[in-house]
Amino acid sequence: MKIFLFLLLLILVLILAAWLFPSAAPALGLALILISLGFAIFAAVRKHRTAYLLGRITRSAYVHNNFLDVLGILLAVTIAGLLGRYVAQALTGPIGNDLVRLVAGILIGLLVGIGVGLLVNRAWNRLLVKASPKN
Repeated sequence: MKIFLFLLLLILVLILAAWLFPSAAPALGLALILISLGFAIFAAVRKHRTAYLLGRITRSAYVHNNFLDVLGILLAVTIAGLLGRYVAQALTGPIGNDLVRLVAGILIGLLVGIGVGLLVNRAWNRLLVKASPKN
């Protein structure tokens, strides 16, 4: 729980720093993305570690599941970023007001990201090795 609070505080500091120092925004944005990916990968590995330590899955199933989860996270982030940017640019192009365009672009990107995440999650769960119930 402490690491979650620390990472959340670090993300908020990076967002605030990008707001205060616009010239450093690209580097801070990259750091924010890498920290977020690291946190997602850590959570995915931790999810399967419990099942492995309890003996519900074998070592090969543990490695297989972790590999697929990390690959799924990277795939979802890449597709959501590319597709979200394309759709947001296409739909917000005709909007004249900059603030409305910004808010609409964020909401459209968020909706596309959620959709891609749900699709990848549904497809990837079929590939994972399920934990056997403990007798």
